[in-house]
Amino acid sequence: MPETSPSVYSRRRILTSLPATPLCALAIGRAAAQTETPTPTASEIQAALKDARGTKLVLLGTGAGPVPMVPSRRRFMTSHVMLSNGAAYVLDFGLGVTNEFARTGIEFGAVRSIFVTHHHPDHNVEYGPFLVIGWVNGLKHAVKAYGPPPLKQMTADIFAAYRTTIDFWAEDFKIAPLHSLDVSEVSAAGAVMQDENVKVSAVIVNHPPVKPALGYRFDFHDRSIAFSGDTTPLEAVAHLAKGADVLVHEAMYAPAVQSFVRAEIAHGQPVRFDAFMAHMNADHSDVEAVGRIAQEAGVKTLVLSHLTPEHGVTDATWRREASKGFSGKIIVGRDLMVI
Repeated sequence: MPETSPSVYSRRRILTSLPATPLCALAIGRAAAQTETPTPTASEIQAALKDARGTKLVLLGTGAGPVPMVPSRRRFMTSHVMLSNGAAYVLDFGLGVTNEFARTGIEFGAVRSIFVTHHHPDHNVEYGPFLVIGWVNGLKHAVKAYGPPPLKQMTADIFAAYRTTIDFWAEDFKIAPLHSLDVSEVSAAGAVMQDENVKVSAVIVNHPPVKPALGYRFDFHDRSIAFSGDTTPLEAVAHLAKGADVLVHEAMYAPAVQSFVRAEIAHGQPVRFDAFMAHMNADHSDVEAVGRIAQEAGVKTLVLSHLTPEHGVTDATWRREASKGFSGKIIVGRDLMVI
Protein backbone atom coordinates (compact mmCIF):
# COMPACT_ATOMS: atom_id res chain seq x y z
CA MET A 1 0.00 0.00 0.00
CA PRO A 2 1.62 3.31 -1.03
CA GLU A 3 2.32 5.86 1.70
CA THR A 4 0.27 8.77 0.41
CA SER A 5 0.70 10.89 3.54
CA PRO A 6 2.61 10.79 6.85
CA SER A 7 -0.58 9.75 8.62
CA VAL A 8 -1.11 6.66 6.49
CA TYR A 9 0.79 3.76 7.95
CA SER A 10 2.02 1.29 5.34
CA ARG A 11 2.07 -2.48 5.62
CA ARG A 12 5.77 -2.33 4.81
CA ARG A 13 6.45 -0.14 7.85
CA ILE A 14 4.61 -2.38 10.29
CA LEU A 15 6.17 -5.58 8.99
CA THR A 16 9.67 -4.20 8.87
CA SER A 17 9.25 -3.12 12.47
CA LEU A 18 8.59 -6.64 13.69
CA PRO A 19 12.20 -7.57 14.48
CA ALA A 20 12.41 -4.48 16.72
CA THR A 21 9.14 -4.92 18.61
CA PRO A 22 8.78 -4.33 22.36
CA LEU A 23 10.06 -6.85 24.89
CA CYS A 24 6.63 -8.40 25.37
CA ALA A 25 6.46 -9.30 21.67
CA LEU A 26 10.01 -10.67 21.76
CA ALA A 27 9.05 -12.83 24.72
CA ILE A 28 6.12 -14.14 22.71
CA GLY A 29 8.53 -14.92 19.87
CA ARG A 30 10.84 -16.87 22.22
CA ALA A 31 7.91 -18.87 23.57
CA ALA A 32 6.77 -19.58 20.02
CA ALA A 33 10.21 -20.88 19.09
CA GLN A 34 9.92 -23.52 21.79
CA THR A 35 6.63 -24.92 20.47
CA GLU A 36 6.87 -24.44 16.69
CA THR A 37 7.57 -27.25 14.27
CA PRO A 38 11.29 -27.00 13.42
CA THR A 39 12.28 -25.95 9.91
CA PRO A 40 13.56 -28.99 7.96
CA THR A 41 17.19 -29.07 6.89
CA ALA A 42 18.27 -29.43 3.27
CA SER A 43 19.40 -32.99 3.90
CA GLU A 44 16.07 -33.89 5.49
CA ILE A 45 14.05 -32.51 2.61
CA GLN A 46 16.25 -34.19 0.02
CA ALA A 47 15.88 -37.50 1.83
CA ALA A 48 12.09 -37.03 1.97
CA LEU A 49 11.92 -36.42 -1.77
CA LYS A 50 14.52 -38.95 -2.93
CA ASP A 51 12.29 -42.01 -2.69
CA ALA A 52 8.96 -40.21 -2.55
CA ARG A 53 5.94 -41.98 -3.93
CA GLY A 54 3.16 -39.89 -5.39
CA THR A 55 2.87 -36.13 -5.72
CA LYS A 56 4.67 -34.03 -3.12
CA LEU A 57 4.23 -30.38 -2.20
CA VAL A 58 7.22 -28.46 -0.85
CA LEU A 59 6.67 -25.11 0.85
CA LEU A 60 9.68 -23.09 -0.28
CA GLY A 61 8.60 -19.85 1.39
CA THR A 62 5.77 -19.32 3.89
CA GLY A 63 6.16 -15.68 4.93
CA ALA A 64 4.41 -12.52 3.80
CA GLY A 65 6.13 -9.43 2.46
CA PRO A 66 7.56 -7.00 1.75
CA VAL A 67 10.02 -7.33 4.60
CA PRO A 68 13.83 -7.26 4.78
CA MET A 69 15.80 -10.48 4.99
CA VAL A 70 17.05 -9.69 8.49
CA PRO A 71 18.83 -12.37 10.56
CA SER A 72 15.78 -12.85 12.78
CA ARG A 73 13.51 -13.68 9.85
CA ARG A 74 12.31 -17.27 9.96
CA ARG A 75 10.42 -17.49 6.70
CA PHE A 76 11.29 -16.60 3.12
CA MET A 77 8.69 -15.01 0.88
CA THR A 78 5.93 -17.05 -0.70
CA SER A 79 6.77 -19.83 -3.14
CA HIS A 80 5.98 -23.51 -3.59
CA VAL A 81 6.99 -26.45 -5.75
CA MET A 82 5.02 -29.59 -6.57
CA LEU A 83 6.83 -32.72 -7.72
CA SER A 84 4.95 -35.44 -9.59
CA ASN A 85 6.37 -38.27 -11.70
CA GLY A 86 9.72 -36.49 -11.75
CA ALA A 87 8.23 -33.24 -13.11
CA ALA A 88 8.28 -30.04 -11.05
CA TYR A 89 5.72 -27.23 -11.06
CA VAL A 90 6.70 -23.99 -9.32
CA LEU A 91 4.17 -21.49 -7.96
CA ASP A 92 5.26 -17.94 -7.09
CA PHE A 93 8.72 -16.46 -6.83
CA GLY A 94 9.23 -14.53 -3.60
CA LEU A 95 12.68 -13.53 -2.42
CA GLY A 96 14.68 -16.66 -1.60
CA VAL A 97 12.90 -19.08 -3.94
CA THR A 98 15.93 -19.87 -6.12
CA ASN A 99 18.12 -20.79 -3.17
CA GLU A 100 15.35 -22.74 -1.41
CA PHE A 101 14.51 -24.62 -4.61
CA ALA A 102 18.15 -25.64 -4.95
CA ARG A 103 18.17 -26.88 -1.36
CA THR A 104 15.40 -29.36 -2.16
CA GLY A 105 17.74 -31.23 -4.49
CA ILE A 106 15.17 -31.08 -7.30
CA GLU A 107 16.96 -30.54 -10.60
CA PHE A 108 16.17 -27.32 -12.46
CA GLY A 109 15.78 -29.51 -15.52
CA ALA A 110 12.77 -31.13 -13.88
CA VAL A 111 10.78 -27.89 -13.99
CA ARG A 112 7.94 -28.29 -16.48
CA SER A 113 5.79 -25.22 -15.83
CA ILE A 114 5.81 -22.16 -13.59
CA PHE A 115 2.93 -20.07 -12.28
CA VAL A 116 2.45 -16.61 -10.74
CA THR A 117 -0.56 -15.68 -8.60
CA HIS A 118 -0.18 -11.89 -8.78
CA HIS A 119 2.28 -9.09 -9.27
CA HIS A 120 3.48 -8.14 -5.82
CA PRO A 121 7.23 -8.38 -5.12
CA ASP A 122 6.83 -11.08 -2.46
CA HIS A 123 5.35 -13.28 -5.21
CA ASN A 124 7.34 -12.35 -8.33
CA VAL A 125 10.60 -10.63 -7.37
CA GLU A 126 12.69 -13.73 -8.21
CA TYR A 127 10.81 -14.70 -11.35
CA GLY A 128 13.66 -13.38 -13.50
CA PRO A 129 16.55 -14.65 -11.33
CA PHE A 130 14.96 -18.10 -11.13
CA LEU A 131 14.84 -18.28 -14.93
CA VAL A 132 18.40 -17.06 -15.45
CA ILE A 133 20.04 -19.10 -12.70
CA GLY A 134 17.83 -22.04 -13.58
CA TRP A 135 18.82 -21.85 -17.26
CA VAL A 136 22.53 -22.15 -16.55
CA ASN A 137 21.74 -25.08 -14.24
CA GLY A 138 19.70 -27.07 -16.72
CA LEU A 139 16.28 -25.38 -16.89
CA LYS A 140 14.71 -26.57 -20.14
CA HIS A 141 13.94 -24.14 -22.96
CA ALA A 142 10.49 -25.71 -23.24
CA VAL A 143 9.39 -24.57 -19.75
CA LYS A 144 6.08 -22.69 -19.81
CA ALA A 145 4.94 -19.77 -17.66
CA TYR A 146 1.40 -18.84 -16.61
CA GLY A 147 0.15 -15.80 -14.73
CA PRO A 148 -1.82 -12.57 -14.90
CA PRO A 149 -1.01 -9.76 -17.33
CA PRO A 150 1.42 -8.22 -18.06
CA LEU A 151 3.47 -11.43 -17.61
CA LYS A 152 4.40 -11.55 -21.31
CA GLN A 153 5.82 -8.03 -21.28
CA MET A 154 7.56 -8.61 -17.95
CA THR A 155 9.20 -11.75 -19.32
CA ALA A 156 10.36 -9.95 -22.46
CA ASP A 157 11.76 -7.12 -20.34
CA ILE A 158 13.63 -9.59 -18.12
CA PHE A 159 15.31 -11.24 -21.09
CA ALA A 160 16.16 -7.84 -22.56
CA ALA A 161 17.76 -6.79 -19.27
CA TYR A 162 19.78 -10.02 -18.96
CA ARG A 163 20.59 -10.51 -22.65
CA THR A 164 24.25 -9.50 -22.32
CA THR A 165 24.77 -11.72 -19.28
CA ILE A 166 23.02 -14.66 -20.92
CA ASP A 167 25.10 -14.29 -24.07
CA PHE A 168 28.34 -14.21 -22.07
CA TRP A 169 27.38 -17.35 -20.15
CA ALA A 170 26.21 -19.09 -23.31
CA GLU A 171 29.65 -18.40 -24.85
CA ASP A 172 31.54 -19.36 -21.69
CA PHE A 173 29.67 -22.61 -21.07
CA LYS A 174 28.99 -23.51 -24.71
CA ILE A 175 25.24 -23.80 -24.19
CA ALA A 176 22.27 -22.48 -26.13
CA PRO A 177 21.19 -19.02 -24.89
CA LEU A 178 17.79 -18.62 -23.28
CA HIS A 179 16.15 -15.62 -24.91
CA SER A 180 12.46 -16.45 -24.79
CA LEU A 181 9.82 -18.33 -22.87
CA ASP A 182 6.38 -19.66 -23.74
CA VAL A 183 4.11 -17.40 -21.68
CA SER A 184 0.34 -17.66 -21.31
CA GLU A 185 -1.49 -14.85 -19.54
CA VAL A 186 -4.44 -15.74 -17.30
CA SER A 187 -7.13 -13.08 -16.94
CA ALA A 188 -10.24 -15.08 -16.07
CA ALA A 189 -11.40 -18.07 -14.08
CA GLY A 190 -11.25 -21.46 -15.76
CA ALA A 191 -8.85 -23.99 -17.20
CA VAL A 192 -5.20 -22.90 -17.39
CA MET A 193 -3.26 -25.89 -18.74
CA GLN A 194 -3.08 -29.67 -18.77
CA ASP A 195 -0.29 -32.16 -19.40
CA GLU A 196 0.21 -35.85 -18.67
CA ASN A 197 0.70 -35.17 -14.94
CA VAL A 198 -1.67 -32.38 -13.96
CA LYS A 199 -4.69 -30.30 -14.83
CA VAL A 200 -4.52 -26.69 -13.62
CA SER A 201 -7.40 -24.27 -13.15
CA ALA A 202 -7.68 -20.77 -11.69
CA VAL A 203 -10.09 -18.33 -10.08
CA ILE A 204 -9.99 -14.58 -9.63
CA VAL A 205 -9.44 -13.59 -6.01
CA ASN A 206 -9.83 -10.34 -4.09
CA HIS A 207 -6.55 -8.51 -3.42
CA PRO A 208 -7.03 -4.83 -4.22
CA PRO A 209 -5.64 -2.90 -5.93
CA VAL A 210 -4.04 -5.82 -7.78
CA LYS A 211 -6.22 -6.98 -10.67
CA PRO A 212 -6.34 -9.71 -11.64
CA ALA A 213 -4.98 -11.74 -8.74
CA LEU A 214 -5.31 -15.51 -8.97
CA GLY A 215 -5.86 -18.64 -6.94
CA TYR A 216 -4.90 -21.98 -8.52
CA ARG A 217 -5.88 -25.63 -8.28
CA PHE A 218 -3.59 -28.47 -9.37
CA ASP A 219 -5.31 -31.81 -9.99
CA PHE A 220 -2.68 -34.53 -10.19
CA HIS A 221 -3.43 -38.23 -10.72
CA ASP A 222 -3.18 -38.98 -7.01
CA ARG A 223 -4.09 -35.75 -5.21
CA SER A 224 -5.46 -32.24 -5.64
CA ILE A 225 -3.78 -29.14 -4.23
CA ALA A 226 -5.41 -25.70 -4.17
CA PHE A 227 -3.80 -22.33 -3.42
CA SER A 228 -5.73 -19.25 -2.37
CA GLY A 229 -3.12 -16.71 -3.41
CA ASP A 230 -3.42 -13.41 -1.54
CA THR A 231 -7.08 -12.72 -0.89
CA THR A 232 -9.88 -12.00 1.50
CA PRO A 233 -12.05 -15.01 2.43
CA LEU A 234 -13.92 -15.89 -0.76
CA GLU A 235 -16.65 -18.28 -1.84
CA ALA A 236 -14.70 -18.60 -5.09
CA VAL A 237 -11.73 -20.10 -3.21
CA ALA A 238 -13.99 -22.56 -1.40
CA HIS A 239 -15.44 -23.56 -4.77
CA LEU A 240 -11.97 -23.86 -6.31
CA ALA A 241 -10.80 -26.11 -3.47
CA LYS A 242 -13.98 -28.23 -3.29
CA GLY A 243 -12.99 -31.75 -2.25
CA ALA A 244 -9.25 -31.07 -2.62
CA ASP A 245 -6.74 -33.04 -0.60
CA VAL A 246 -4.84 -29.90 0.37
CA LEU A 247 -5.72 -26.20 0.54
CA VAL A 248 -2.80 -23.80 1.02
CA HIS A 249 -4.33 -20.56 2.24
CA GLU A 250 -2.85 -17.25 3.32
CA ALA A 251 -3.52 -16.38 6.96
CA MET A 252 -3.42 -13.31 9.17
CA TYR A 253 -3.76 -13.27 12.96
CA ALA A 254 -5.39 -9.91 13.54
CA PRO A 255 -4.77 -9.59 17.32
CA ALA A 256 -1.01 -9.88 16.79
CA VAL A 257 -1.05 -7.34 13.98
CA GLN A 258 -3.18 -5.01 16.12
CA SER A 259 -0.74 -5.35 19.03
CA PHE A 260 2.16 -4.33 16.84
CA VAL A 261 0.30 -1.31 15.51
CA ARG A 262 -0.71 -0.18 18.99
CA ALA A 263 2.86 -0.60 20.20
CA GLU A 264 4.03 1.68 17.40
CA ILE A 265 1.40 4.28 18.36
CA ALA A 266 2.67 4.15 21.95
CA HIS A 267 6.18 4.84 20.67
CA GLY A 268 5.07 7.96 18.82
CA GLN A 269 4.72 6.67 15.29
CA PRO A 270 2.13 8.52 13.12
CA VAL A 271 -0.13 5.49 12.80
CA ARG A 272 -3.78 5.55 11.80
CA PHE A 273 -4.89 2.32 13.41
CA ASP A 274 -8.29 2.12 11.73
CA ALA A 275 -6.89 2.88 8.27
CA PHE A 276 -4.16 0.28 8.55
CA MET A 277 -6.42 -2.49 9.81
CA ALA A 278 -9.01 -1.59 7.17
CA HIS A 279 -6.31 -2.16 4.56
CA MET A 280 -5.37 -5.55 6.01
CA ASN A 281 -8.99 -6.66 6.24
CA ALA A 282 -9.67 -5.52 2.67
CA ASP A 283 -6.76 -7.52 1.25
CA HIS A 284 -6.14 -10.53 3.47
CA SER A 285 -7.81 -13.37 5.38
CA ASP A 286 -8.04 -13.71 9.13
CA VAL A 287 -7.07 -17.22 10.16
CA GLU A 288 -10.45 -18.01 11.73
CA ALA A 289 -12.20 -17.19 8.45
CA VAL A 290 -9.67 -19.36 6.61
CA GLY A 291 -10.86 -22.31 8.68
CA ARG A 292 -14.41 -21.68 7.59
CA ILE A 293 -13.38 -21.58 3.92
CA ALA A 294 -11.56 -24.90 4.31
CA GLN A 295 -14.59 -26.46 6.01
CA GLU A 296 -16.91 -25.23 3.26
CA ALA A 297 -14.56 -26.65 0.65
CA GLY A 298 -14.44 -30.00 2.43
CA VAL A 299 -10.66 -30.31 2.09
CA LYS A 300 -8.72 -32.96 3.98
CA THR A 301 -5.80 -30.77 4.99
CA LEU A 302 -5.49 -27.02 5.50
CA VAL A 303 -2.00 -25.54 5.23
CA LEU A 304 -1.60 -22.04 6.67
CA SER A 305 1.00 -20.02 4.78
CA HIS A 306 1.91 -16.45 3.81
CA LEU A 307 1.65 -15.87 7.57
CA THR A 308 1.13 -12.35 8.92
CA PRO A 309 2.93 -11.70 11.19
CA GLU A 310 5.60 -14.15 10.09
CA HIS A 311 6.74 -14.82 13.66
CA GLY A 312 5.65 -14.05 17.21
CA VAL A 313 2.53 -16.26 17.03
CA THR A 314 2.73 -19.86 18.22
CA ASP A 315 1.78 -22.76 15.99
CA ALA A 316 -0.79 -23.69 18.64
CA THR A 317 -2.44 -20.29 18.26
CA TRP A 318 -2.59 -20.55 14.48
CA ARG A 319 -4.14 -24.03 14.76
CA ARG A 320 -6.56 -23.01 17.50
CA GLU A 321 -7.94 -20.11 15.49
CA ALA A 322 -8.27 -22.10 12.27
CA SER A 323 -9.91 -25.03 14.08
CA LYS A 324 -12.80 -22.82 15.21
CA GLY A 325 -14.21 -23.29 11.74
CA PHE A 326 -12.38 -26.36 10.40
CA SER A 327 -12.45 -29.92 11.70
CA GLY A 328 -9.79 -31.41 9.40
CA LYS A 329 -6.02 -31.58 9.63
CA ILE A 330 -4.26 -28.21 10.05
CA ILE A 331 -0.60 -27.63 9.21
CA VAL A 332 1.19 -24.41 10.09
CA GLY A 333 3.51 -23.90 7.12
CA ARG A 334 7.30 -23.99 7.52
CA ASP A 335 9.87 -23.31 4.82
CA LEU A 336 11.07 -26.57 3.18
CA MET A 337 8.22 -28.58 4.68
CA VAL A 338 7.22 -31.56 2.50
CA ILE A 339 3.50 -32.34 2.38
